[in-house]
Amino acid sequence: MTRRPLVVEAEPAFRTAHANPYNASLYRAVGRLGVRVDDLSVRRLATRRVDVVHLHWPDLTFLSSHRPLTVLLRLATFFGALRLARLRGTRLVWTAHNLASHEQRSTPALRALFRRLLLANLDGVLTLTADGAAAVRDLDPALADLPTFVTPHGHYRDDYDFTITRAQARERLAISPHVRLVVTVGQIRPYKNVPRLIEVFAQVPDPQARLAVVGKPSGGVDADGLRALAEADERVIAELEFLPADRLALWLRAADLVVLPYRRIQNSGSALLALSADRPVLVPAIGAMTELAETVGPGWVRCYDGDLDAATLGDALAWAAAPRPEVCDLDGLGWDRIAVATVEAYESVLAAPRRRRGSSAARTRTPARGASDAVGNRARA
Repeated sequence: MTRRPLVVEAEPAFRTAHANPYNASLYRAVGRLGVRVDDLSVRRLATRRVDVVHLHWPDLTFLSSHRPLTVLLRLATFFGALRLARLRGTRLVWTAHNLASHEQRSTPALRALFRRLLLANLDGVLTLTADGAAAVRDLDPALADLPTFVTPHGHYRDDYDFTITRAQARERLAISPHVRLVVTVGQIRPYKNVPRLIEVFAQVPDPQARLAVVGKPSGGVDADGLRALAEADERVIAELEFLPADRLALWLRAADLVVLPYRRIQNSGSALLALSADRPVLVPAIGAMTELAETVGPGWVRCYDGDLDAATLGDALAWAAAPRPEVCDLDGLGWDRIAVATVEAYESVLAAPRRRRGSSAARTRTPARGASDAVGNRARA
């Protein structure tokens, strides 16, 4: 008998590919396994057979409005449709990219309501690293009692053209081939601590060093203040705007070192982006960053303790100049392997008895079979 393909509604799936290829890369690979994946539609959820609803960054989906009534309507609409869908066997899973939102959204009361509704309806949690799985279990007793699966963050090599050489990239950017170029990339938000990087770089007494700050300020970052800080040091280059993929690839391939001086972080897509461009990365030893270093090797990720300072940055520049392979080995982070682990997580959740709202499921500490196999027994984000 032919088996009915799994049907997954993901929020988001493909609609955010222009801003971050992560979800689209994941679900294209999941689709190659015969699973039907669509961006979440509440109407389809309420009226059609859906096996799994898969949420990413749900606080952004439901809480990103200054109008409380809008948030209430979103919550009532989604969880009302989900209640109907659960009668048909639908399961809800959440990929915990971070343990908490980088910026507080909505009101405390609405955040608490959203959290209660989410925890009451969750059937499983996916995390990007083993460290993340442990952190989720420690976050809330309700999460500790849910099955947890490790499905890593894949690379970006299929989404950007990194074939350009360092020399070619520098020529296009009008950057001297002789300078030591530090780059920080991605959306500039408060937790990314970019002003601190500029201040620390100013203390590095190297006339041949350069810093490029590339990305669009958001989340309350003072763009004018950041630009003024950059202009105070002629060695700092600032492109404070959204960069298309080809421009972002140019800066990464031109770099000698990518620095991401987060104040707080669990997982970093920007670090994976830099590694996909075969560029060494300096990050704080927080969240899953040390696990990332163990996965790709100490020649590619260097972690520091405490606040970033000039000595740490100077040492990292010397480390980045050391010989290393031309290509960072990211074979264990291929999307097809991650898709297998993701689908096995779906199947495991669907095979388990349906949770009653507000009840606790049997505690499952280990990832689904294949979640570890899919990354060579190195569960990471």
